[in-house]
Amino acid sequence: MAVLYTSVGDAALTLQTWLVDTYGMRSLQRVREVRESLPIARGAAVRPLAEAPIDLGGVELISRTGETITLDQHLETSYTEGLLVLRDGAIVFERYRNGMQPDTLHLLASVTKSLTASVLGIALSRGQLALDDRVGDVAPDLAATCIGDATVRQIADMTAGLGFPEAYDDLSDPTADSPVLRFFRQIGTMPLLPGEAPVGVLGLLPEYPLEYPHGERFEYRTPLTCALGHMVETAAGRPYADLLAELWAGIGAEHDAAIMLDVAGVPFAGGGMLTTLRDLARYGQVLLEDGAGVIPADWVADTRNGSDETRRAFDLDPALTEADLAQWEEYRNQFWIVESGRVFEALGLFGQVCRVNVDTRTVIVRFSAQPNDERDDVGYETYRAHAAIEAALS
Repeated sequence: MAVLYTSVGDAALTLQTWLVDTYGMRSLQRVREVRESLPIARGAAVRPLAEAPIDLGGVELISRTGETITLDQHLETSYTEGLLVLRDGAIVFERYRNGMQPDTLHLLASVTKSLTASVLGIALSRGQLALDDRVGDVAPDLAATCIGDATVRQIADMTAGLGFPEAYDDLSDPTADSPVLRFFRQIGTMPLLPGEAPVGVLGLLPEYPLEYPHGERFEYRTPLTCALGHMVETAAGRPYADLLAELWAGIGAEHDAAIMLDVAGVPFAGGGMLTTLRDLARYGQVLLEDGAGVIPADWVADTRNGSDETRRAFDLDPALTEADLAQWEEYRNQFWIVESGRVFEALGLFGQVCRVNVDTRTVIVRFSAQPNDERDDVGYETYRAHAAIEAALS
């Protein structure tokens, strides 16, 4: 059943206020106070995480102002709420800040997309759908939308031509008339406007136009992941939340997770998962171990290695900056590929990261609450911090 948690002695948190100061209000740790959610149960067996501490606080990196700083200094100024580093499956570095605790559930935002893709990989291995299936054939209720004739592969790689400008330039005015803010209101992260019907994120899909031919180019759009989650549960004949719970049990999670519901009561597959830092690290370790028998190894390899087609499509995205193109090579199966075959990561708004480096045998997970107007500069600094950690551990 859906659960709504109440505040315990902290500053009042409402849908009107929670995105105003995500760090000061610790709101990404407290999402369940303002949004209904479903619990995602862990399984009976917990994957152990050994501890082999290494003092990485003095590792140096270049800050967003061009200065050389240490990792400890970076953590002071980057709105980080949790950072954990695994090497060979053991915790070598772990820090919590801003009231975050090891058992705190934190919003993953779009890191959820990568979990949705893992659920897709499992469904593919069971023959419940195929990558060349058409969306409308898998989910007939989506046949009349602009993505009805797109393939599952095009949805997974975000090369379907759905028109949705995913620009987070202004989240401060929840009443503004923009596709992103209308989407946020249907997620439930902002109040609905007077007279605005609660159709949910899937209910918005018929409104979006076809912007370009499917497969022409990459463009990052969260509604595609929402459609993907719906297709997987339709093909599997099981609720999306149950499929997530199966994955969660498989990775050996220590704590129950949760998934935020949109205003229509549908789990938000594009960004609603909440987990602990250590459990997200367990998920990353499973990916590092080629799926560890939980996620199909060929799906993990397909994700990590990418393809010439997704690299071509990625380079054609008009929204990507030179810095973006220098940071990532492609987008594959709802993951950002840093170096094909070697480094890939799941990323979420406000600074959520699950990064896997095959060469250094490391997993880096981070929870943050970065302000929207600083997220690009702070984000690139965090990427440099992660690269510096990997270099130090190599």
